[in-house]
Amino acid sequence: MTKTLTIGTTNPAKVGQLRDVLAPLGIEVEGVEKGMVPAVVEDGVTVQENARKKAVAYAQALGRPVLSMDNGLFFDDLPHDKQPGIHVRRIGGTYAATDADLLAHGIALVESLGGTASGYWEYGICLAKPDGAVSELTIRTPRTFTSTPNEKMFPGYPLESIQIDPESGKYISEMSEMEQAAFWQKTLGMQLATFVQDIL
Repeated sequence: MTKTLTIGTTNPAKVGQLRDVLAPLGIEVEGVEKGMVPAVVEDGVTVQENARKKAVAYAQALGRPVLSMDNGLFFDDLPHDKQPGIHVRRIGGTYAATDADLLAHGIALVESLGGTASGYWEYGICLAKPDGAVSELTIRTPRTFTSTPNEKMFPGYPLESIQIDPESGKYISEMSEMEQAAFWQKTLGMQLATFVQDIL
């Protein structure tokens, strides 16, 4: 029997990413629609805190397990006060950036580091059950960044246009669907699949 896991996000790009990661387990994933779950203020100081807040609130509201993932972006040579950190979408911590604004800001940050930079995404992952039980995982995945964007941009994930897979040398945004699925399996798949399989 196929298991279904609810992902605590309305972002179709994130749902697709996790669908690729969990596909080998035979787990179907579904997102949530606005209005299905309560609004959650993401005011945690770490990605893990924000993921936990969403997962717990959504699991209680929906009456089923929910996996939430929050991510933060960190550049190796950028001062702490300039880091996107957990506020990737809230440039300067003040407003929710559009895809175009976020890409422009990312390009400017990499330009300030000389046009290329190394860094990583930190993923805070929480799987919560309606009874309040939670399980958590943190994953870091390295990236190379460039201030010269690829012409292809994914709605919801605009920074894929300036990220290069350190192993293949390809922009994330220019990868085929099969290459992207393999990329997510490589960077998130094994750890996340083991985490989910052990809990569900």
